Amino acid sequence: MQTQVHRSAQAGAAPEGAVAERIALALMGVGTLNAEILAETATWDRSNAPCAVGRAIILTTLCDIIRPVSITIDQVVAHGKAATVSGRLTRDGSGTHLFCHIIRFTTPRCRDIAQLVSFEQREG
Repeated sequence: MQTQVHRSAQAGAAPEGAVAERIALALMGVGTLNAEILAETATWDRSNAPCAVGRAIILTTLCDIIRPVSITIDQVVAHGKAATVSGRLTRDGSGTHLFCHIIRFTTPRCRDIAQLVSFEQREG
């Protein structure tokens, strides 16, 4: 089943935001995350899951992500070495959840990810 992705008008269309959005979608199981964009020692902290440390572990963890039925991206903010992507997603059998992905790059050029922090919480 294909995940339906919706974007609010406030999600923005800046190139840096588009990169952050692609990364966030990959973290939710929609699309792929290019291995080269992860620093070798990158970390991924997630709510209700152990921290994944290192490129290989993060990529393995991504293989186990269950894609949502739908995603609505409400906001994308990118500035300097950081970006955030937030909104709502719906999973089969568990309703609507709020999400936020924080992406920290090693430099303002946004080519290598140093840290990912992901929050997901059931709405309501």
